Amino acid sequence: MFKKKPQIKNLSPLRSSDRRKLADQIIAEYKIHVPKLDEIDNTATESQATSNQPTPALSSIRTSLIPETCLSARFTTHAGASATLVSGAVYVGAHLGQEERILWIQYGKDSRLYPTVYTLWHNPGLTPLLHTQDLVVEKLRTGADLMTPGLVGGPPWPEGAKTGAVVAVAGLERPSVPVWVGACKIDVSRLGRVQGAKGAAVEGIHWEGDEIWNWSQHSNGGKAGPESIEGWEKTSAEVQDGFGKLDLEDNDEDEDGQEGGVALDTSTADVHNGDVKPDTPANEALAAEPEQEPSTAEVDDAFLQAFLYALYNAKKNAEPPHHGIDFPIQPSFLIANMIQPHLRFQDQHYTIKKTSWKNAKKFIKYLEKQLLLKSKDRNGGETVILDVDFNDNRIKNFTPYTLPKPKTQASTVQADESKSLAGGSDPSLGQKLTLQTLYRASSKLVPDLLPSKTTYYTSSQISSFLKKYIENNPALTEKSSSPRFIKLDPFIANNILGSNSSGSDTRVLAAGEIGRDALIKRILDDSHLAVPHWLLLRNDQTYDPESPDHSLKPKSGPAPQVNIVLEKRSGTKVVTRISGLEAFGVNPQILGPELQKKCAGSASVGQHVGGKPGMLEILVQGDQREVVEKEVGRRGIDRRWIFVDDKTKKKKK
Repeated sequence: MFKKKPQIKNLSPLRSSDRRKLADQIIAEYKIHVPKLDEIDNTATESQATSNQPTPALSSIRTSLIPETCLSARFTTHAGASATLVSGAVYVGAHLGQEERILWIQYGKDSRLYPTVYTLWHNPGLTPLLHTQDLVVEKLRTGADLMTPGLVGGPPWPEGAKTGAVVAVAGLERPSVPVWVGACKIDVSRLGRVQGAKGAAVEGIHWEGDEIWNWSQHSNGGKAGPESIEGWEKTSAEVQDGFGKLDLEDNDEDEDGQEGGVALDTSTADVHNGDVKPDTPANEALAAEPEQEPSTAEVDDAFLQAFLYALYNAKKNAEPPHHGIDFPIQPSFLIANMIQPHLRFQDQHYTIKKTSWKNAKKFIKYLEKQLLLKSKDRNGGETVILDVDFNDNRIKNFTPYTLPKPKTQASTVQADESKSLAGGSDPSLGQKLTLQTLYRASSKLVPDLLPSKTTYYTSSQISSFLKKYIENNPALTEKSSSPRFIKLDPFIANNILGSNSSGSDTRVLAAGEIGRDALIKRILDDSHLAVPHWLLLRNDQTYDPESPDHSLKPKSGPAPQVNIVLEKRSGTKVVTRISGLEAFGVNPQILGPELQKKCAGSASVGQHVGGKPGMLEILVQGDQREVVEKEVGRRGIDRRWIFVDDKTKKKKK
């Protein structure tokens, strides 16, 4: 459908409520099962998963389907042999550690949302998966439909591949990687042998290589799929085996039910690490899942033991009374530096959101009730730890356990991307930055005050030229009221003060004189006289305006700054948005995961709302301004270049 490039209008962010409704619509349409979690209250029902207080499982599925920073836009394109005008909407989002891509498509009057291959690569089992020969895949990428004889690997065929159902198609070379999305024109699930059959089985909508796949904010083309994806259960050997038996007699087809296509039932999907995966019978699930999801009570105990372990180590390795711990302890420091490093198990199941407390504040209050510490609520609702009872018997008699090494990402895609993004280290760490402001003179100052319009001048150079101008015109200092003042001449009155009709200029013109400092400030503050430029120097770089390095080119406009915005989402939920990092050589795709670790909460990277295409912003849960300022400081960004906008405070009347 998208052989021709669609015209996509301006992207706009989705409200949190719209994002949840959209995700719930997808969950309903694709029959995604929201599993029950082993909560303390075992009477919880599935109906509670769609209430105003969703379970962590539902939130995880929603985020996997529709990321928190999702944007939407209308589009138009021409499709079909008759080049019919088609319109609809696209939904753009970024999974953690990746750039933004089109994840869902809705077109025409059909309210159904169609996933792109990027969504399928992160949500195994979302749709039934069909297979065909790689030669046929190449034909499909030209916009052709999948014909019935082109199906391989069955019967049996996936039960969900019924008329009108959305299905994915993979080739035999990479049978676990969907590369084509379509809608069934016939009931594929009821087909027998397909040799000799006629007609189209699946109508093509989107594929790896079309214009939707190719779109990105950075205009750097689409991203090829991985070699394999864990969760699409069909193996290459099984598909090839089914393909090799296509010429057998009918009575051979039913000898082994395992020869058929992928029997994915999205109505029995489970969730693991934010991705939707097909469910399996209980015995197979135990064999396939070496790490079963712990109960809430087990996660609670792990967090308590980690806290005791941190205090045990502090008491063992440092002197009293505080044993090397700086009080007060911030909630973010508690989670990132005391809990996470000492957890018995370090995987996606052991996070503060999986505990019965759900957040650090309630966890601290629990520890205070256990008489392990003293806490205090600060303005803004933050709770800090003021002191710890190191003489508690639970700390004295604590038995250390072996701490596991941090596990790598289970997903091949995420692992590869983490390596490529991190590259082993953050190149911006430890860099030294110098922000230099330069000015170019307008024609009003040339040649009377400054010699050239093309040369960049520092403020001190402009001040020197002004001093020289005054020395060359003795009449300026004669009969002035003070040595600090100079008389006005036609050049100063007309070219400098006459460039602005402000009240201050009018008063100066009426007085007939102006202070030397006020005159230089007047020149530098007026962009019509001295056009500001900025230059960011890294490490040992220097720039001399008198003998400039042409490889360093100053940029016009005000100097860059890192913007930290605190705002409320969903009523009381506070988030921190960070933007403007690229100008300082800091990659948001690398800093985002680092902030997620430091803040012990979720973080996402996406297009900066209201910014230029390709400019990214990081969204972190909670008020994390102190952590952000510290982390960007480690990357050479001075506090003077950071602007904090706290929108959570009540506006003054």
